[in-house]
Amino acid sequence: MYQRLFQLEQEWCMIHYPERPNGFAVMIIGDSHHYVDEKSSFWVQHEARYKWIQELTSKGYIVYYSNLYGANWGSDQAVQLARRLYQHVKRNEIINGKIHILAEGMGALVLKNLYPKLAHDIRSAVLLSPCVSMYDHLEQEKEQKFFYKKVIKELSFMLRMKEEDCEDFISQQTQDYKIFQEIPIPLYIVQSMTLNRYKNQFTLIKDIYTERLAKGISTDLFFVLPEKRGSLGGKIASYFSLHEKEL
Repeated sequence: MYQRLFQLEQEWCMIHYPERPNGFAVMIIGDSHHYVDEKSSFWVQHEARYKWIQELTSKGYIVYYSNLYGANWGSDQAVQLARRLYQHVKRNEIINGKIHILAEGMGALVLKNLYPKLAHDIRSAVLLSPCVSMYDHLEQEKEQKFFYKKVIKELSFMLRMKEEDCEDFISQQTQDYKIFQEIPIPLYIVQSMTLNRYKNQFTLIKDIYTERLAKGISTDLFFVLPEKRGSLGGKIASYFSLHEKEL
């Protein structure tokens, strides 16, 4: 597997190439601490996640992602860069224009706002322990003052507004997670069995799952034990391959 670093809008990005391309690509939208810098990336340095990338490339997928301004919390800036990254890779690589998305944690907030801009260009999505609601995450963080202040500071920077205005702005978005109930693409939600950073999101995830099933929209919910996380790459690749019959 060959990998390459490049910059887009001054943010570092990484792309992994398979030895035998299958013509399809996966965009990863990482969690708040999933960095890419001039030397490497969190996904390369993290043993289990690098194994997932190796599984995907061994099945022929081009895999790519960006630093996306770090802890972006689904900001417009990050969404625009994700869209630009999609266009950049589509223009420069020989791939099918409809991509798969793998979003972890905070990455789901980016996907929520990216989907309307790439509605016809996403064929399926996998959500790993997702944060589907910024409002609910902020409510959870209030239990721990240090983390709450940290998130507010990050939001203030990304939303370009005063810290004291951030909470009011987010409190207007109590129902925004419901877009996941409507998105017509196949969705595979992988939930960790251990307590994760977004533990309060699971009630919303159950709502999303039951609502999508009621509407007949392709949806799967899978619980993974910590010791089985390493084998997720194969499961994700198999799921993606199910949604490639229509080019």
